[in-house]
Amino acid sequence: MNTGMLIGVHVMFAFSSILPAVLMRLVDTEEPNKLLGYRTKWSFKSKETWAFANKYSAKLMAYSTIVSLTFQVFAFFMLPNETGILLMAGVLTLGITVVLAATEIQLRKRFNKDGSPKPGFDPID
Repeated sequence: MNTGMLIGVHVMFAFSSILPAVLMRLVDTEEPNKLLGYRTKWSFKSKETWAFANKYSAKLMAYSTIVSLTFQVFAFFMLPNETGILLMAGVLTLGITVVLAATEIQLRKRFNKDGSPKPGFDPID
């Protein structure tokens, strides 16, 4: 793979990592949004679950992006082309999986099945 193509692949990975993090920060957490945001069965249960899920997942997505970009720089300079690309695909997939799993765990921990906050938890902590 030539250098130009490799740079293009890494730019695509960077964009794929940064765009969701930025969009999640821009989501209006007041009302459930049918087009953008953290959209799962649990996040749509109430306004409180929607607000919490979007705020929490946006924070985790920002951390995931930092980790992803760090791995990307390492992969570009230190690994063979194909290995670096495979590593980046794995890191992006793992990052998204961790964000989804952690957010769903926190939703179930902080909210009842009807979407009302459980006692002792600030709904938008």
